[in-house]
Amino acid sequence: MKRGLVAGTVVSLIVVGFWSVSAAVIGPVPPLHLSAHHLVSSYLALAAAPTGNAAELFAAVAVIYAVCLFTAAMRRARTRRGR
Repeated sequence: MKRGLVAGTVVSLIVVGFWSVSAAVIGPVPPLHLSAHHLVSSYLALAAAPTGNAAELFAAVAVIYAVCLFTAAMRRARTRRGR
């Protein structure tokens, strides 16, 4: 399972990097309006800052981790059956 987590982290970092670069190529990001009175909206604005869409980025990272962990679990089950 450690390999699945490591693979998910590496692939996610690569995808987030490419996603951020492609978002920067599209155009400039508007200035952030952060407030201590509205912590949730400020956090969501920071999470979406490099890409412009936090929900899509979270979904992409979740799918990457799910695929990597599923693959690691399948490999582990296959090696246990072979013993």
